[in-house]
Amino acid sequence: MQVSLNIQDDVYQKLISAGVDMQSKINEYLLNLVEKKDGYLNSTQYQEDRAYFQEALEEIESGKTELLNQEQYEKEMKAFEQSL
Repeated sequence: MQVSLNIQDDVYQKLISAGVDMQSKINEYLLNLVEKKDGYLNSTQYQEDRAYFQEALEEIESGKTELLNQEQYEKEMKAFEQSL
């Protein structure tokens, strides 16, 4: 697959002058993005976060927990901010 990039002329010249291998740097950057995403998705933290939000959703759907309306939310947030 071929991808094209728009790089400002002055930036391109600086990269060339510095001898930067742009292809390998771009590949390295993209792989790093994938690894970070995969790293979180495969982490214990992700599993804990997922379980927490799943439980919260189930409590809301079952009526065990009730959502705040906008006025209640603003009142509670104001009280919380003042407590800091």
